[in-house]
Amino acid sequence: MTTDIDQVLGDFGDSDYSVRLVRGVCNVVPFAPDLADWFSMVEGLKSIDPDAKKKVLDRAIEISRGEDAQRALWLIKSLDTADSGISVFSGVKSAYKMYQATNTEERIDALETDTQQAVDAVLKGLATAYVIFKLFPGGLTEKVDAFRKTNTGQAWIFYYASIEVGLPFADNALVGGGSFLKGLFDKHQTSQIEKLAAVAGEKEAEEAKSVMAKLMGPMETMVGMASEHLTPVANAAAEFIPKAMNVGDKVAGVAATGADVLPVYRFLGARLVAEACLRQALSEVENEAVEAVSENPANVAVKYTRSAQDLPDAPARRKRGCFGLWVAMLAFGVTAAGLIGSAM
Repeated sequence: MTTDIDQVLGDFGDSDYSVRLVRGVCNVVPFAPDLADWFSMVEGLKSIDPDAKKKVLDRAIEISRGEDAQRALWLIKSLDTADSGISVFSGVKSAYKMYQATNTEERIDALETDTQQAVDAVLKGLATAYVIFKLFPGGLTEKVDAFRKTNTGQAWIFYYASIEVGLPFADNALVGGGSFLKGLFDKHQTSQIEKLAAVAGEKEAEEAKSVMAKLMGPMETMVGMASEHLTPVANAAAEFIPKAMNVGDKVAGVAATGADVLPVYRFLGARLVAEACLRQALSEVENEAVEAVSENPANVAVKYTRSAQDLPDAPARRKRGCFGLWVAMLAFGVTAAGLIGSAM
């Protein structure tokens, strides 16, 4: 079944906690990008190239329905669900709690979940590499370079470095210098490659491993940058973690009973798939225009005329509110509290 990219994008808006958290992190880490405000393919295209025509949009949507883009979307959605076989269990809440506990006695409890946090950080890194391999053309170096040139790709790396590695392993990351992330992968990559291969295929898992080798250097750099700004990163996380989730637990891995509190990777992943498809479509149409000019300039349409080929309006977005989200999170908090109580 084909996933409609606009439907996934439309699940988010500028008031969502996931969106605000990513923007909050990017706002406090130097050189992180500004996350453009768009939540549909047509809005994304207008943001990237306001003069683009409908032909580009149609081609981008066609690309998004292809096997590679669909596989990337599948994996992205799997990271934020608990029924896929590859879902991860630690996340922004546990990362924040582990950071807050660094200089208190509570750190003793937090250390018990370091292994799970490390394993999940490795799996999320491999998932990032898998998505890069599926979405971008060329060899491994070209794929990683294309990913890093996208606005969403830059935001993704800064978020990963800050939330998945910087916060939960603050002291270790600082002491480890530019090799801490590599140490995590050296220790846990084999088991997580096997986990990814079980659901995505051995070939795809090995491809993700190869991309990760090329991505390691840039990610290490971002971890180092994030580790120097963890207090504002932690403050940004605290601002967007709903108080309904504060159930008084000391165990940082309370979210291990289900999906992550915030579907950040579904948001970032949908945006990355959309941006990659849009940029590929723009490149293809531009190349077609160049070829047409070389053959017969009279056949090339004037780009700046108004016509039926102009981009349509953005799709209507459903009215958004926070009440339903708060109720859902409150229910999750009550459930988590019950589970913790029963385990004690």
